Amino acid sequence: MTHPFVSIIVPIYNVETYLRGCLDSLLNQTFKDFEVIMVDDGATDSSGAIADEYAQKGNRFLVIHQKNKGLSGARNTGLQVAKGDYISFLDSDDYFHPDFLKLMMQVAQNEQTDVVFCNLAHTTSLYQKIPAGLKLNDFKLTRFFKPFTDFLKEKSLITQVCVKLYKKSALGDLTFKEGIYFEDVLFTTLFMGRAKNAVHLNAPLYYYYTNPNSIMHTAFNEKKVMSYVQVIEDVYAYTQKHHPEHLNLVQEEIINKRVKMTMNQALRKQKDKEKCLELFQLMGQEFKRLYQNKIISFEGLKLKHKIALFFLLKGEEKIAFNTLKILPF
Repeated sequence: MTHPFVSIIVPIYNVETYLRGCLDSLLNQTFKDFEVIMVDDGATDSSGAIADEYAQKGNRFLVIHQKNKGLSGARNTGLQVAKGDYISFLDSDDYFHPDFLKLMMQVAQNEQTDVVFCNLAHTTSLYQKIPAGLKLNDFKLTRFFKPFTDFLKEKSLITQVCVKLYKKSALGDLTFKEGIYFEDVLFTTLFMGRAKNAVHLNAPLYYYYTNPNSIMHTAFNEKKVMSYVQVIEDVYAYTQKHHPEHLNLVQEEIINKRVKMTMNQALRKQKDKEKCLELFQLMGQEFKRLYQNKIISFEGLKLKHKIALFFLLKGEEKIAFNTLKILPF
């Protein structure tokens, strides 16, 4: 296949239980003009061998084996070799509805848009073959002509990259920041800042599997705190340079929400109290620096998060911890 319409990039790392379902959902797509770039990111289980197996099924499946670079590094490898006019990302423990590409491509071509969003369908079930036959006319389309502003205001325009179909020319030289978690937030913010238009298709076409062993569900640690800090700083720097008129809105809708998420995830996902308090101490140090530089603020936070942030800035991580534990609002 020399020039497919769509390149689907699938990062792979230790997902032998889920990978066949993920790749079978691509084999069962009703739209057939695509390539699959499977990036084996140094998997230590049989995931790499499974990818090799699918690469033998036809020229639509390409596998690349590399040393571990993390999710962003694997996605960037896929972007380097992608030949399609459009790009999509599929995490290897998730799967597509069989009409994902058909409907997303219809919207992309009919609307001549830089990006199409669909909805997530949360599932705790492993892949099973899903009936095809969805029709575009059965779902609402919403068009956005000020993508950066709309992204900040519209809840339907979520940060996860996997619910989107991107026009490759609109991506340009944009890549994922490596070495951090939560890279989708930064990538989507930067992309929406350069996009000319966007369309949301109100159809649940991406099946997000709740995997207890995935990056998003493992214990919260220092690297995750610092990843949120890095994302906050990068989003702020980008907005200040390219969209200064939206800086207050970005602070409220993206930056301060990450402050809240950092506190919430530490509390919920780090079950060891002493380790959690250490994370709160680290947050206090970093948030104080960000606050002094006017990068974060209290705007948009719920009352309990405002109180917790206030005490974190004062170096009172135990009071901040207990505030979030006790207050129900």
